[in-house]
Amino acid sequence: MSSRPVHLVIDARPRGPRGLLAAELVLGRSVFDRLLDLTDELSRSGCPVVVHARPEEHGRLGELATRRRGPGVIFEAGTPREDAAVLRTDRIYDSARLRRGLRVGRSPETAVIWRLDCPEALASVDEELTRRLTYQPLGKYWAFPLADRLAERLRATSIRPNALTLGAAGLMLLAAGLIAAGSSGWTGRMAVGLCLSLALVLDTADGRLARLQGTSSAFGRWLDQVLDELADLALHAAIAWAAFVRDGHPIWLLLCTLYASAKYLFLVQSLLGNELEQGWTEVVTPTQSPDRGTRRGRGNAAAERFAAIVRGFGHADLRWHLWILLALVGRLDIGLAVYAGYFAARALGGAVRKGVQYA
Repeated sequence: MSSRPVHLVIDARPRGPRGLLAAELVLGRSVFDRLLDLTDELSRSGCPVVVHARPEEHGRLGELATRRRGPGVIFEAGTPREDAAVLRTDRIYDSARLRRGLRVGRSPETAVIWRLDCPEALASVDEELTRRLTYQPLGKYWAFPLADRLAERLRATSIRPNALTLGAAGLMLLAAGLIAAGSSGWTGRMAVGLCLSLALVLDTADGRLARLQGTSSAFGRWLDQVLDELADLALHAAIAWAAFVRDGHPIWLLLCTLYASAKYLFLVQSLLGNELEQGWTEVVTPTQSPDRGTRRGRGNAAAERFAAIVRGFGHADLRWHLWILLALVGRLDIGLAVYAGYFAARALGGAVRKGVQYA
């Protein structure tokens, strides 16, 4: 039998620096609207949602709920009853974690992923949620929760995000050193995999800690990017050297050169091409037939889907997890060969595309 609390309510009383937090927009939707959808998803009872709010704010909250398609809303003054599962408007919840928690009788607080009860958190909530949705397609299942807990523990300490950035880079360089030294056997592979895994957690936690402490800076972002690229090149150079020592074939050294050159050209042509991309607008001639326009639209959609798949293959999070997997099986050289070709193709393809469009 499920032990989920049967009385799910919304507490809309919290206020922030700009007033009612329920009315704050998060990625284009009010916090109140998001919580109403969340209660619909969790309760599925068809009953009106009970909302606790100050009497003078019932009218405004009612206006925010006018677009609601689900059951109605009942406003009550005062505090929720003690046995209620309370969703607060100064919290952002992970819906899957909340569902699991309610199923076993846990407090909704265990599913909180962001709090809105301080000005800096309110200012960066859009950035945080966007990052959670796009930054780590695989790491969000394990690395991000660990990084989130670490950042929460370090929030009130004197440790700053740059220390975590340096720690992540140090672990990556340690992994590269172990690979170059020829660490073999299960113990060596586990050590490399562990260094890469811990580096991913720290690399994730530095940005989270910066937002929690309000210590984000241009220098911190620069340091993170520079050390990421340094660690990336050091790792692949170590892989190439270890493979050369193992096989004696210079092809591995050539692949390392190709990887470094292709990655550099890819970054340069991508960054310098932003000005072209921003100033370019596709022109459709008036004489173009509707059928031709439809076919071109379908072709463009297919091309965009293919491009998205290609870009996803180079996603830093996916590559990081591939490193960990290949390190555990002792075949990081496969990753070097694959991504040397990948970045060479991306650099060449980007250059050709821009040349055709803007020449």
